[in-house]
Amino acid sequence: MHAPKRAGLARNLATLLTGICVSSCAHDPSDRVTGECSVALVGKCSSKQVTSDLSASDKAALVSLQNRKVGITINDALKAAEASLKANEFEQVSIDSTGALVQGEKNHKIADRGHQVLQAVINAKLPMLRAKPDHETTRALVTVHALSGITAVHAEFITTIWDSKGDSKTRVVTDPQVYNSFFAKFADNSPR
Repeated sequence: MHAPKRAGLARNLATLLTGICVSSCAHDPSDRVTGECSVALVGKCSSKQVTSDLSASDKAALVSLQNRKVGITINDALKAAEASLKANEFEQVSIDSTGALVQGEKNHKIADRGHQVLQAVINAKLPMLRAKPDHETTRALVTVHALSGITAVHAEFITTIWDSKGDSKTRVVTDPQVYNSFFAKFADNSPR
């Protein structure tokens, strides 16, 4: 009598674990895998990198957020962009005057150290469970160029979120507040 119950319990547990594993592997159709894991043993896999492509409507909405025409020189615009990124807490900000490019990076821990350790233990013991977001990096790319006698500024922010299993997902930021904050600080740091 105990053997059939155990067999049913084992079958139910196997079905549950398969369902968890399949659901953790599901992905958004707009995701494009840019780095694939290679399975060494069942349940062991290296990290996976995914880029989430924007929809046509997101791309159209970004045009007005990312671009501004300013009445200052290209050199002054590069300096204002650098100051704006620093004011928005970006680090490692650099200007490439030849390429008219300003870059910066901002890192943010999503999980505290204790949570990271706990998640590492859980991942080691139960690798089929879904990972949790761990930290994110936002990169800023600001280009400046002349356009019909006016200086044009284009800003793009790209966020990558890593999870507790080392997987990452990268996406262009679509939040209007990020772009508005950048251009507000840009205006504050532009010569009058």
